[in-house]
Amino acid sequence: MSMPPPKSRDRRRPTSTKRAPTKRRAKTRAAVLEAARACIREDGIDGASVARITERCGLSWGVIQYHFADRAGIFLALMEEGWATLDNAYGELEPGPATPAARVKKLVGDFWALVSHEDFRVLLEVQLTLSRDPTFVELIAKRGPALRRRLRDVWRRALPEYPEDLVARAERLVTTSLRGLAVERAIDGPRRAQATELSTLAAAAMRIVGIEES
Repeated sequence: MSMPPPKSRDRRRPTSTKRAPTKRRAKTRAAVLEAARACIREDGIDGASVARITERCGLSWGVIQYHFADRAGIFLALMEEGWATLDNAYGELEPGPATPAARVKKLVGDFWALVSHEDFRVLLEVQLTLSRDPTFVELIAKRGPALRRRLRDVWRRALPEYPEDLVARAERLVTTSLRGLAVERAIDGPRRAQATELSTLAAAAMRIVGIEES
């Protein structure tokens, strides 16, 4: 995915003028990112130290620096990869069932499946950490709203027969509520959203739009 680079992204450039073959380079980057992701899953962002990442992926810090420059460079790559995954997932959300009520319920369920995944927690932790660094503030400020617009468009396509402003309000309620549940899940430990929670949220969204529950 093409992303506008932050102004100081030069620090991520390899220190050597020799570049590894593309396949080998991609494999190395993937190994480092998976190691960092695993550390965050297990012990949070503080657990993804330089020492633990190098130990986990079996590479020297010099090799990792060549690809990412520093720990922040690893986190930036994780964030960009997480954004790309979300963007692709939003594109795969389909309106599905014929009735509006069933469409809303499907959107609620599908979005919860996305944000309840453990890698969404990884993305949240990384983004929160990088948002404290002035280097990345502009990038995050641009990309966040773009993803929100993408999701809003999914809802509009799913409910084309209803007013856009009401559909946008319903989408915002569902998105905010489920992200909140995902954060609660990250803090308190894994748990499934109760079926009643999802049903209640879907019903509230339908009331906003003016859909009768079937």
